[in-house]
Amino acid sequence: MIRKATLLSLALALLVAAPAFSGGDHKKCSYNTQDCLNYMATKFKSNGWVGVEIDMDEESNTLTVTRVIPGSPAEAAGMESGDKWLAVNGVRFSEDNEKALKKAKKDWKPGQSVNYTIQRNGTDREVTLTLAPMPADVLAKWIGQHMLEHASTDIAQK
Repeated sequence: MIRKATLLSLALALLVAAPAFSGGDHKKCSYNTQDCLNYMATKFKSNGWVGVEIDMDEESNTLTVTRVIPGSPAEAAGMESGDKWLAVNGVRFSEDNEKALKKAKKDWKPGQSVNYTIQRNGTDREVTLTLAPMPADVLAKWIGQHMLEHASTDIAQK
């Protein structure tokens, strides 16, 4: 099964989601709607942003870039649609490394360099990018989508 996720902060939301909410569609945010909104607005305003959308194949835990946001750090670093993410700063993407990935992402800020190990056309390569502040329109879109999930869950529970 393939699940689509927009990774806006670090582009690791699937494996390194903030404690307030899950990056996926199978878990509900643990905060009430207003607290979640406040948390997201504060947290993601100050986090570094990569600027890609990815698909995760849940069977193989393979992360594949499906879209590189124009003007993003990922675009500037040369990431392309179809790149498979293998590791970030030397930490392999896997369920076994979830704690290490969360720790690696925790203090990322705009201006920091991040090194991704990717696979393109069967060849592994290193891509270094500099994290940027999340653009306001991207932040608004992501928070809006999450708040719609809150609203639909709240309605379903009534």
